[in-house]
Amino acid sequence: MYSIGRHSGQVDPLKVKGASTINEDEKLDKPLPYADVQSVKIISSSVKLCSNTTLSYQISYPNNWFTTYNKDDQNCRYFAPFSFVVPEFIEKQFVPVQVDALTLEDWAPTVKFFENPNEYENVISAQTIEFNNHLIKKIETSATGNGSTPRGFKQLVYLIFDNKIPLQIVYRQLDEKEDIDSATASLEEMVKSIQYF
Repeated sequence: MYSIGRHSGQVDPLKVKGASTINEDEKLDKPLPYADVQSVKIISSSVKLCSNTTLSYQISYPNNWFTTYNKDDQNCRYFAPFSFVVPEFIEKQFVPVQVDALTLEDWAPTVKFFENPNEYENVISAQTIEFNNHLIKKIETSATGNGSTPRGFKQLVYLIFDNKIPLQIVYRQLDEKEDIDSATASLEEMVKSIQYF
């Protein structure tokens, strides 16, 4: 035992089975392709994932945003770049981004409601896009000031058609100091991340 311990620091690395003969200058900076394992979907470190098992969808949102709920069916429905509490009685949109489920019967009337100007909202643009095999209506509006929303406040609505549970995802400006461009860019990424299960 003494001799093994005494000579263990003087072993020639080239005589050890499996020892590398690569010099420091020749080391690989990247792993070999066969050793590189990736999942089917890579989730960026800049987002968090949230799943609503009641409505069977998953959505990602910015990692510096917040979401919370009181009941299971409220999970992954309210998002904001600030912490908040879901009120017991919800009368109007209280966070910048809100997700609501629609029925198939509600789809056409909801699209018609958002695409047509009314006394509360002026329609700035309305377009139909397709993403991940889903038909999506994107409608941007501006408040007229006739309701509780101040004049000129923006609203961006995404209506995602699904033959089981269509979704309505709405960004509504709640404060004149909001970073609208950042919020709407985040919303677009959230919409693109929607997965049904």
